[in-house]
Amino acid sequence: MKTVFFASLLHMVVLNAQQYEPKWSDLDSRPTPQWFKDSKFGIFIHWGLYSVPAWSPIGSYAEWYLNGLLNGDTNRIKYHNENYGKDFLYRDFAKLFNPKKYDPSKWAKLFQMSGAKYVVLTSKHHDGFCLWPSEHSNGYNSFDTPAKRDLLGDLNKAVKDKGLRSGFYYSLYEWQHPDYPNDVTAYVNNYMLPQFKDAVQRYKPDIIFSDGEWDRSSLEWRSEEFLAWLYNDSDAPKDVVVNDRWGGETRFKHGGYFSTEYDPNSDAMNEEFLERGWEECRGIGKSFGYNRNEKEEDYNTSEELIKLLVDVVSRGGNLLLNIGPKADGSIPNIMSDRLLEIGEWLKINGEAIYETIPNRIFSSDNITFTLAKDRKTLFAFIDQVPKNKLVIKNVNAVGKNRIECFGSNNSLRWKNKNKDLVISVSRSFRRSLRYSPVYVLQIPVRPYLDAPDVSINVKENFAEISIGSDDLKTMHMYKVRDLKTNTDVFKKYENPFRVIDAGMLNVFSTRKNYLQSKVVSLPVNILKKENGIHRLTFVGEWENCQQMIKEESIDQGVFDNFSIDLDKKDNFGHTFTGYIAINMKGTYHFETASDDGSRLLINDELVVDNDGLHSKISKSGSVYLDKEMYKIVVEYFERGEQESLEVNWKGPGFEWQEIPSYILFHKNN
Repeated sequence: MKTVFFASLLHMVVLNAQQYEPKWSDLDSRPTPQWFKDSKFGIFIHWGLYSVPAWSPIGSYAEWYLNGLLNGDTNRIKYHNENYGKDFLYRDFAKLFNPKKYDPSKWAKLFQMSGAKYVVLTSKHHDGFCLWPSEHSNGYNSFDTPAKRDLLGDLNKAVKDKGLRSGFYYSLYEWQHPDYPNDVTAYVNNYMLPQFKDAVQRYKPDIIFSDGEWDRSSLEWRSEEFLAWLYNDSDAPKDVVVNDRWGGETRFKHGGYFSTEYDPNSDAMNEEFLERGWEECRGIGKSFGYNRNEKEEDYNTSEELIKLLVDVVSRGGNLLLNIGPKADGSIPNIMSDRLLEIGEWLKINGEAIYETIPNRIFSSDNITFTLAKDRKTLFAFIDQVPKNKLVIKNVNAVGKNRIECFGSNNSLRWKNKNKDLVISVSRSFRRSLRYSPVYVLQIPVRPYLDAPDVSINVKENFAEISIGSDDLKTMHMYKVRDLKTNTDVFKKYENPFRVIDAGMLNVFSTRKNYLQSKVVSLPVNILKKENGIHRLTFVGEWENCQQMIKEESIDQGVFDNFSIDLDKKDNFGHTFTGYIAINMKGTYHFETASDDGSRLLINDELVVDNDGLHSKISKSGSVYLDKEMYKIVVEYFERGEQESLEVNWKGPGFEWQEIPSYILFHKNN
């Protein structure tokens, strides 16, 4: 306990002492405050003028009602004209927004009972209507409507009074501001930034969820300046948390924690997600704002939401679960019921959720895991209890104590069988259990070591490598596999060393009474003139890669990897053509994570089809390869808003990673 307290105290000292420059290289060095990583579960609230019509087609966002009216959405326009009339403006909904049933204390009590640890309310969505008396939105905020209340401030106080963390969502862009998009500089300097800072100074948020970033770069939003002010000079707590939505180029790259949306199982997650922290946000139904069209079958059940929470937390993330109150300030029963049911489950099983860390193996068969911070207790989540025995692969228990199950007074006998754990399930144990959507087993285990720190300093014709720390009790083992050799012999690391050939460095740590660390595979990219991949650049608007490659390219060059042209913002694409050297035969898996479409081909055969118009998603495919050179082609296009491309692979002896530059060639030599 003393060690944990000291670590937390040291973390706070670092946050308080650091002054940050308004540049991403400095801002990104700020660690995500530990309270956020420990919290695991938060409540998102979408509430505003869109809650008055509260209408959208099933499967779409009700809070985008105004966007539909402005952009020719025939369904929304038809509904609006039939129910409010052609001359009824969206701003006129402010006259109807009168939340007489709004009781922030009851809301806060509900959130506390749900087991959530933090709350995020929309202070201003893309429609520009503010839930606080913003002087920059006179006549278009909750204080200048029949509500005549500071809705954001009232909830902020009520939530903090319950001992929860409180923050707000803020949209950087708006659909109907007179200065946007015609004069972005005036919009940002005279309206957006002063308004944003006003909300920070008034409410001192623990967390800020920025959004609407995709329409402009972080430079145009002045996001680096804002975050430096937030961390250094604002009245916000020093452990304020922010997300990564600060410009069209920042998501999963800059800012704070990484934010996913209706995409909790993204295959693009990696060690950086775990280090930075990440959060999946989604509604209980299909929409964030309340949608009167949604029926019971359109909402997730409490069982589905609990399993979602377990899945996200097992992989090191947080779940920000959204509710959409009605315009009168009441929370629909189906939403409050779901929250209470989640809270009941967390009362019993919360020890396996809060303040845990991901196990290095997220799951085994249909069993998922979390790990206590001291790594001596493994929590295993199972959907069903088998009749006689439960086998958990690649897990061994330690000690003489039985395994416990939360919610039961009966314990379980166990034995290790080779690398697996075999748990005996008695009839009396099964009878002692009450129904639960997920059961949690508490297993004593031997702690494992972290992967060692590795430094690779590449010079012109060689690389200097150092491994590990000053801990003399821990031993580090390594091997380097280049394109010519396939050694499986690990050497004990003693001193920094040099290598002259490019290759893959494999490293792990070992220590008495600990499980060895996982093997880390890192490329040593000592590149020659033959390395690189040929990139063509295209400009235009397409719906798929096939349409793009029919056009004439405007630029070409040879690059070290599959990097896109960051100077291009919208409506562009690339083809990457070259050769990949395989030095061990076996099955290889390739993956592209892209926004918008991408494809990957090996010897002109399609392996990954991630084509079409979409936000960032990941798709993969596999192929058996012999020890030889293969032609590799990656096609990518972007159409509007955000752009990103990642090309990863895994194969014999290594897990998912970026394809290293030293095995890519622009000629087949």
